Amino acid sequence: MIIGNFELVDGSYLGLIEMVGTSTTAVFKAQERGPDYVIVCPQQGSDIEFGAAWKRTSRERKAYLSVRLDSPLLPEPVNCALLEQEGGTYALVWNRRRAAEPKAG
Repeated sequence: MIIGNFELVDGSYLGLIEMVGTSTTAVFKAQERGPDYVIVCPQQGSDIEFGAAWKRTSRERKAYLSVRLDSPLLPEPVNCALLEQEGGTYALVWNRRRAAEPKAG
């Protein structure tokens, strides 16, 4: 499920995250230490941090960002991926975890 759309501008990903009837402007800012990117919501005069992202490579050798969003407004952290789309845009994709299948006994 796509929950956000972004563009790469001067080394930062800029876009909008949409979840459960709310939308938030978000910026993935590159970091020298810690996670590769910190995710912030720009506010008047300051940024509110609500996630982090790490550079990864898929089995198919495609680069993507592994993203973890967290906020007091979320019931639990959200794990997702930022994937490049055709045309040079990026989609923030979330997949619900599947319950473990019971073992045959």
